[in-house]
Amino acid sequence: MGLRGRRVSRQSLQRSVSRGLMVEKIYGSYSQAELDHEYDMRARCPHFAETFAAMEVHNRRVAELYEARLDVPYGDRELERLDIWPGNGGAPVLLFIHGGYWRSFDKKAFRFVAERFVEAGASVVLSNYDLCPHVSMDVIIEQNRQALKWIYQNADGFGGDPGRIHVTGHSAGGHLTAMLLATNWAEYGLPLDVISSAAPLSGLFDLEPLRRSYLNADLRMSAKTARRNSPIQNLPDRMPPTVVAVGGGETAEFRRQSRIYTTACRDTGLQVSYLEIGCHDHMNVVLEFRNRRSPLTAMLFAEMGL
Repeated sequence: MGLRGRRVSRQSLQRSVSRGLMVEKIYGSYSQAELDHEYDMRARCPHFAETFAAMEVHNRRVAELYEARLDVPYGDRELERLDIWPGNGGAPVLLFIHGGYWRSFDKKAFRFVAERFVEAGASVVLSNYDLCPHVSMDVIIEQNRQALKWIYQNADGFGGDPGRIHVTGHSAGGHLTAMLLATNWAEYGLPLDVISSAAPLSGLFDLEPLRRSYLNADLRMSAKTARRNSPIQNLPDRMPPTVVAVGGGETAEFRRQSRIYTTACRDTGLQVSYLEIGCHDHMNVVLEFRNRRSPLTAMLFAEMGL
């Protein structure tokens, strides 16, 4: 077919789509618009802005009421910073990694996560990292590995136990949690079991649909980049107690992401729990960290010995 013929075909396709006669599928059963809608949390969670605004009073309180060391550097880059709530010596450490599709948000918007755990005697650390498109996915993953290395090496200095580091994260933070699980920590001079337990919440474990979505304008992933940085393509040889959690009211794609990661882990003999939390959507599920009776929080409390 000549160039003119290809142009006619494309125009015909566009007319067919506009008439609802045919929609090109670009990932699984999804058209471009459908796939974008699955991952558009501002559209799918109409209370998006209100949820974050409501948490500001809690963010301020946990930073002011409890002893906190804010913006502690773990590297040389401007955003390589940690917020740390120290323990009283030998306390279990919880690392929380924020989400935002690797391109937005800051740890300070999630300080509310720390309160229940600090009340119970844990040391809590929130991490920041650089964002796309200013850096690549590879850089972000490496920054989070360096953050965990810093926490292990400095835990004694903020009243934490380097032998009891627990990791959780929401959304993109769930992805980064899984990539920390996949890390060969011997290459960083750390024990292989440096992570005592993990709880990726609403994580993204297969980056290919993200690469095909509107998000890739900022993420700038190639097919190779997506494979290299997808947890489902980088399963660990060993795993600490891990629960893969997702809101029961999240989009089909977010629930699928957690299910396929759980299945892939189990198929290789890794012991992983799967948890759907009520009817929570992608934004209000992260508020479960403020609820001691939540099955997610209860699981973390149990693993941390709180």
